[in-house]
Amino acid sequence: MESPKYRALYVVLRDLILSGKLSGGEKLPPSRKIVSELSISRNTVMQAFDILQSDGFIQSRQGDGVYVSEDIGHAHLPQISSSDDVDDRTPDIAGRVQHWMGVRKKHHRLGGERAFSPGRPALDQFPFDIWARLLSRRWRLSGPRLAMQDDPTGYAPLRQELAKYLRKTRGMSCEADQIVIVSGAQQGLDLISRVLWEEGDQIAVEDPAFPGMNGVVLGGGAQIIPVALDDEGICTDPLENLTDLKSIMVTPSRNYPLGTTMSLARRFDLLDLARRKRSWIVEDDFDCEFRFDGPPLSSLQGLDRDERVIYVGTFSRIVFPALRLGYVVVPKKLIDAFVAAKSYIDGHASILHQAVLADFFKEGYFDSHLRRMKKLYKERRNYLMREIELRLSKDCFILPADGGLHICLLFKKEIDDIVLSEDLRQCGVVTRPLSSFYKLSVKKQGLVLGFAGFDEAAIDAGLQHIQKKISEI
Repeated sequence: MESPKYRALYVVLRDLILSGKLSGGEKLPPSRKIVSELSISRNTVMQAFDILQSDGFIQSRQGDGVYVSEDIGHAHLPQISSSDDVDDRTPDIAGRVQHWMGVRKKHHRLGGERAFSPGRPALDQFPFDIWARLLSRRWRLSGPRLAMQDDPTGYAPLRQELAKYLRKTRGMSCEADQIVIVSGAQQGLDLISRVLWEEGDQIAVEDPAFPGMNGVVLGGGAQIIPVALDDEGICTDPLENLTDLKSIMVTPSRNYPLGTTMSLARRFDLLDLARRKRSWIVEDDFDCEFRFDGPPLSSLQGLDRDERVIYVGTFSRIVFPALRLGYVVVPKKLIDAFVAAKSYIDGHASILHQAVLADFFKEGYFDSHLRRMKKLYKERRNYLMREIELRLSKDCFILPADGGLHICLLFKKEIDDIVLSEDLRQCGVVTRPLSSFYKLSVKKQGLVLGFAGFDEAAIDAGLQHIQKKISEI
């Protein structure tokens, strides 16, 4: 929005003073002269003068006009400089932010509305009319009471509903007081890093892995130890050689991006290793609800008998991303520490939307919506896989995908997936290059394709571009 004229005049005069072109004690032109030369109203000039005087840049002398403040002559004024000069003089930003900037630059999401952006749910299928009705009713019935809620663990009825849901569907061993509601899974991971990790701690992370994990580990000053996956999940042998392993971050139900599911034997191996190493396990269950081939898998937390597992979940993919609600299930011995940290970070997530989500659970809308979305996403996954088989089987193959919101496409020939992904983006097709998720030297080349938020027409259009670009290589 364009600034008002008095503000524009204020900026011009202020910059003249700051640059030294108008020095301390110098008299400003009369207001009538400024009015005449700039063709503006006297009121505009007087408003600009009022702000300059309030900020201490000028002084009005009765019967003698307006002068640049005498103090300006003795001040060390900032000079208008090039951005390079400014960068040379300003203090360094914190190291953690430099790490975050690097991760964001490498994995910044673009074009979330276009196929095949991973992680995008079918927002056109969400019952926003029901949500709006629940929101209105909840505010009408208990708005003033909710406005005074300040429990850092979150809205108690939501935590109670969530505990029941996790026990029933994920085989978890938890009570409502072990759940901390957070502003999305990413804040949950950040909360874990603040409570558990010190600078230099060794944190084992799956390779490849969701880039948000890298950001959390590096942002906290800890040390990433990338560990390769095999067909059963994270390899535990490399972890045996680590002498100071603080935590292990895993996605047992479904690795992002490969889609690998951790076997039962490997889960027991990991729990045993964590017990012997006195390490914490962070279980990130970002899209476990969407398993199409068989019943939902039990969580690693449900197998834990030593209270070593901290579980992180999110509602972003089931409800809608902008809700920004997730949760952390913590061992009982860590409850006080997590509550204290959460209270100092941001107090609590939006209580009103937590209350509406609790109603969404209690009145059966959550389960109903989840059933419909599982059916729809399975149909879209199957359609995408059939079309890839028809169009791209000569050049690509699909990694096994029993659930989730994306599939992983691997190349049969030498293709630079980063270059291909950028070429596709220029055509309006959003993919993720598989190699960019790796930290170790052995990398697979391929594309990560989200399907949940896109109908058959969008999938067809996207595949046409992929087919064309690969054929040109």
